[in-house]
Amino acid sequence: MSGIRSKTGKSFQLAATLLLAAFVGLGAACPAAAQNLVYANPLAKNHFQLGVLAEEWIDQVQRATDNRVRIRHVPGGSLLKLENMIEGLRAGVADLGSTNVAASSRQLPIVSTLSGTADLTLGNQIDTVGIALVFQKLLEEFPQITQEFRDINLVPVVWVPVFTFAILSRTPVVTLADLPGKKIRAFGPNLPKILSAAGMTPLSVAAGEVYTSLQTGVIDAVFTTPGAMYSLRWYEQGRHILTVGPRWGAQLMGVGDGYFFNADSWNRIPAGDREIITRVSREFTLNAGKRMQEDGENSIKAMREQGVTISNLSEAETAELARRTGDFTLVAEQTINGFGGPGTAIVGRYRQLVADYVAGRLR
Repeated sequence: MSGIRSKTGKSFQLAATLLLAAFVGLGAACPAAAQNLVYANPLAKNHFQLGVLAEEWIDQVQRATDNRVRIRHVPGGSLLKLENMIEGLRAGVADLGSTNVAASSRQLPIVSTLSGTADLTLGNQIDTVGIALVFQKLLEEFPQITQEFRDINLVPVVWVPVFTFAILSRTPVVTLADLPGKKIRAFGPNLPKILSAAGMTPLSVAAGEVYTSLQTGVIDAVFTTPGAMYSLRWYEQGRHILTVGPRWGAQLMGVGDGYFFNADSWNRIPAGDREIITRVSREFTLNAGKRMQEDGENSIKAMREQGVTISNLSEAETAELARRTGDFTLVAEQTINGFGGPGTAIVGRYRQLVADYVAGRLR
């Protein structure tokens, strides 16, 4: 009898062992739990840079990770607004979000200097495709740029270059002689200096107040991108556009708009999926340059069809404006050097990369 018990006990023990092994095997075969993340968009869902393109990027990330990383888009500033996006992301209010970092000189001194500096000379030779390529190279070659994000618990993943800025005016503007005395909405460290050099008076006006400010004459003009002029319908109150250059106008030295992860949320994503997101995002940044160039050109075309006049500063007048403002690239170099950054190296490399793009060597 004891032998029977012993044999039966061994049989039960063997069965239990096999059952446990089966469960362990099933557990190893099961995929890791999906990462359900929240993307905070401070602007409307149909805003091209932060809404439309973000939706496309989210879709690409989800497909590339086989839905192991899922991202919910919360637009309209209902979760985080532009003015508190960085602090909100640092605090973990959302897993990732988008904003323009040009005004974040205290927290992000290098990237804010580059993305807030308009280059009236070399910057008039490249488009958004070019600046996307140039900036991507700078990110790869100067880890100090992305390190300043990590220092404040953020991880940049996507950069969306903006089309060149132009002047939208209530009254005709064709040459430099038409600009003195006009009150114009502007922002950032360097853009107002260009307008002041042209004899204009830069004012700070919230984006949501621009339409009525133009309508009532509180301001005479706005300095922004054609895409913003068109999507926000500001062209209904300003029927005249002047580019700051002989073609599209001056590009910025860096890219300010981007999508940024809270570092803790980023680190919770499995390493393999982080690598996939990084690859997808790099390709997306370069493609975003093409998309933004198309959006800018299409916006200009659409406004022209609505009866808006489009004028360009001549080469001579652009050179005169650059003479009045001084070399902003040199100021950027000195600014970055001033807080211990590699300003000379970054700006020197920027100039070389722009020249390579113009010559067709950077693609």
